[in-house]
Amino acid sequence: MATKAKKSKLLSERFTLFDGANTLLMLLILFITLYPFWYCIIVSFNDSNDLLKGPLYFWPRAFSLDNYRFVFENPSLLSAFFVSVARTVVGMLLTVLFTGAAAYGLSKRDLIGRKYMMTYFIIPMYFGGGMIPTYLLIKGLGLLNNFLVYVIPSMWSFYYAILFMAFYDSIPESMEESAKIDGASVFTIFMRLILPVSMPIYATIALYCCVGQWNSWLDTVIYTKSESLVTLQYIMIKLVNEAEAQLELQKMMADTVTEMGVNAVSPTTVRVATMVVTTFPIVVVYPFFQKYFVKGIMLGSVKG
Repeated sequence: MATKAKKSKLLSERFTLFDGANTLLMLLILFITLYPFWYCIIVSFNDSNDLLKGPLYFWPRAFSLDNYRFVFENPSLLSAFFVSVARTVVGMLLTVLFTGAAAYGLSKRDLIGRKYMMTYFIIPMYFGGGMIPTYLLIKGLGLLNNFLVYVIPSMWSFYYAILFMAFYDSIPESMEESAKIDGASVFTIFMRLILPVSMPIYATIALYCCVGQWNSWLDTVIYTKSESLVTLQYIMIKLVNEAEAQLELQKMMADTVTEMGVNAVSPTTVRVATMVVTTFPIVVVYPFFQKYFVKGIMLGSVKG
């Protein structure tokens, strides 16, 4: 009995040591993951001139709101924010609904011409036509300088369709067969059976779409000219460029600029401030989709 108790004590100590080492390892990984984001936040709230004295570590050395004041003083910022929100919401809804419905049809093995359609869609997924042909296509469709240029070209994504089809394959066929016996149409089956049980993959793709739409800025540069269509990301890039131009002005007129008090910001601090501003909405939204994100990917990867 004493021997068993001794072995049990040793085993308990081993598990305690393992748990302690595992906890330390997880804390280290957590620190390595989160510290870059925290560093961007403290730099964005630090005075740009003070930043030249040396690196920061955990707290702002000279707290300042000049960087965010420089960002939010832009007169186009508010309208650009609403444009970014509108394209994110509308683009996400159209992409999820259209791609999800099309992928449901492509997931049927008995679909006539399915093999040829899959080949037709998979080729442009790997080989793009290029920027000039795409621009000519957008121009031919009348989408130049139009809000719809943000949402219509992104309504279909074969990569998202593959994720949808993998998830649909995990749904038991008996559900659809029983509904067909009761006289349900394909549309009714999709809306009342498939769609409710597919919420995890829909939430996952919705998160992908939101991040892609929110971070997109190149289409604003290429396809729009109106100030009413500029997005938040485009404004942020302009602000960084303006800060860099201001830095060059400071180098050329160091004494005069210092006396005028113009050197309140630097490209580095403006860059991290814009990064915080543009990342904050996605960081706030992500926790609400996290459980669906993991569940959607895992369920779509294994059929059973």
